[in-house]
Amino acid sequence: MIRWLFGYLKKQRALLAVSLLFAVLSGALLLVGPLFLGKAVDALTAEGGVKWDELGRNLAFLSVFYASGAILSYLSPLLSGKAAACAVTSIRNDTFTHILHLPLRFFDTNPHGDVISRITVDCENIYDGLGTSFVQLFSSVVTVAGTLIAMFVISPAIAAAVLCITPLSLIIARFVVIRTARLFAAQQKKTGELGGHVEEILSGIRTVHENSMEDSAMKEFERVNSELYVVGRSAQFGGALVNPSTRLVNNISYICVGLMGAIFAVKGITAGGAAMSVGIIATMLSYATQFAKPINEIAGVTTQIQNAFASASRIIRIQEEVPESDDSRLPELPASKGGVTVEHLKFSYTPEKPLISDLSFEAVPGSVIAIVGPTGGGKTTLVNLLMRFYDPLGGSIRLDGIDTQTVTRDSLRNAFSMVLQDTWLFTGTVRDNIAYGCPGASDEQVKAAAVAACAHSFIKRLPDGYDTLITDGGGNLPGGQRQLITIARAMLCDSPILILDEATSSVDIVTEQSVQQGFANLMSGRTSFIIAHRLATIRHADLILVVDGGNIVEQGTYAELMARRGRYWELENS
Repeated sequence: MIRWLFGYLKKQRALLAVSLLFAVLSGALLLVGPLFLGKAVDALTAEGGVKWDELGRNLAFLSVFYASGAILSYLSPLLSGKAAACAVTSIRNDTFTHILHLPLRFFDTNPHGDVISRITVDCENIYDGLGTSFVQLFSSVVTVAGTLIAMFVISPAIAAAVLCITPLSLIIARFVVIRTARLFAAQQKKTGELGGHVEEILSGIRTVHENSMEDSAMKEFERVNSELYVVGRSAQFGGALVNPSTRLVNNISYICVGLMGAIFAVKGITAGGAAMSVGIIATMLSYATQFAKPINEIAGVTTQIQNAFASASRIIRIQEEVPESDDSRLPELPASKGGVTVEHLKFSYTPEKPLISDLSFEAVPGSVIAIVGPTGGGKTTLVNLLMRFYDPLGGSIRLDGIDTQTVTRDSLRNAFSMVLQDTWLFTGTVRDNIAYGCPGASDEQVKAAAVAACAHSFIKRLPDGYDTLITDGGGNLPGGQRQLITIARAMLCDSPILILDEATSSVDIVTEQSVQQGFANLMSGRTSFIIAHRLATIRHADLILVVDGGNIVEQGTYAELMARRGRYWELENS
């Protein structure tokens, strides 16, 4: 994990180098400060009265050193924060790019809200950890080492006492960190689970209201939120114990330095070759504080570091997901005529639940193929296999005699246009949404597609026509209008093969008549697969496939199937 993080940080070597240099210089200046502080105190308490010249000179040096150290201390985390921001930007870009190339199986088995949480919340946690901890850790090591050396030079006995007491802070911090690490990992997991639930409810909020399930949704939210509160409280409580515990030990160290310095002064014990003075005691007290401060700072950012590591592990798991196989060396699919041949197809989402065991059919170019059957019978699965969202476990799918697994996925999918029952529109203009699959389309082509889809008449009545902004996934448009826009999008792509998943289900009866005529024009000369839920809409199909249990149990024209009085006849009369 650390190697993975530094793999992104090394791209910001220059910023980190300058930041570390500033951290070292800042630490060095702060180390020199206590020496001048001690001399200033001695000048103030000198026998015979205050030595004003010496006091002023030491205070001037002290001011310059502390001011310079403060400026460098400000600049160092500023630069490291910029480096962390650049690193996290690269992490987000790489993760999102990787997600775009993951197979559909990943999205079918992982809550979308949890995936979103990893790109947003987890990346922000990594930024918080990298932006504050890396340089602070380095600066702390320099400060601790330098302070310890200075203390041993002045008074080895007092330095040894501080050195014996301080490890207690590290022992306490390590004890707490080990026991809270799993709590922070659990907190991130629950955060992702909560995000997944919220995303799921908001995406289906209309269904929630339609079924009066607000109370049920709220109870589930409260359950997950309560679990997050419990694990988050435990994690934060554990993390909060580190700082006060280490401060207690450091305060004991501070008291020891003061008492030993006072005893040495009374007994006449020398320090650094000179008699123990008030100034030297002040210097040692300052060094004792500086020695403890880095340890307290490390303890203070423990929570952020643990959060960063927990979040990094969640992002690494996504980046380790196997993407779709590289097909860049495969040839592209030649211009297709639309002939589809499926032979002895086998497929299952999970090994223990076989779905398609032996499916075969042939669609000649320009034919209309209707796929009907009960829910879970394999209709949508067949579409997923045709477009290589999933790969079959056996058998083959060929377009114009070419096996679909021997060409690139992009060229294969460009041979298909899809209109699904669930519409998808993005935030943008109506024109942009229609031209989504063909970004280079002209305004005339967009308008022609809209006219063919019977969408032009309502589009021109919108406030800004084709420049009207669609927001909230199309929430500012009625369902029928959203569906018509997706139909126009498919028409514009002009692919040789169409897949229609009950594409007119959200269109009113009057509009549907016009759309059906538009589809008739669109399907002319093209191979069309229609997943039908309303059987009355596919009686004109050249071939009807009745799919049940992943296999074709009947096939034929409408007249042939009705004459057999078999499975299709049962569906028609049910």
